[in-house]
Amino acid sequence: MPGGRRWFLRSGARVLAAAALPPLLTRIARAAEPRRKQLVVIFLRGAADALNALVPFADPWYLEHRPSLALPRGSIVELDGTFGFHPALSPLMPLWRQGYLAAVAAAGSPDPTRSHFEAQDFMESGTPGVRATPDGWLNRCAQSLPQP
Repeated sequence: MPGGRRWFLRSGARVLAAAALPPLLTRIARAAEPRRKQLVVIFLRGAADALNALVPFADPWYLEHRPSLALPRGSIVELDGTFGFHPALSPLMPLWRQGYLAAVAAAGSPDPTRSHFEAQDFMESGTPGVRATPDGWLNRCAQSLPQP
């Protein structure tokens, strides 16, 4: 219902995300140095719509099942003929073209939890179904790398 508390919270979150995303992504794109390998992980939390960030525009299902949410084809920044970025992600295109950026579609967890919060914890820890993991997968990865 427009004007309700949920509508207000949802609208406010969208405005904040739309304002913050392009400058953040531009900073990430500028920080990448081709001479030095870097891993940048963008974990889409909460209200991020993965199907409108990495858009499967060539899949008929996308338009058929999202008639009011699908991005117009002309606004999508095409990557490979199948997927494209949301226009706000266009600052990442130089990295994509140079082969320094990969996008992983439909990544998820094999754990069948119905809890949004548990699912986020499992993705961050890298241990689906294990609630007592003391650290995250990225921390464990960084600790295993040779120190400079």
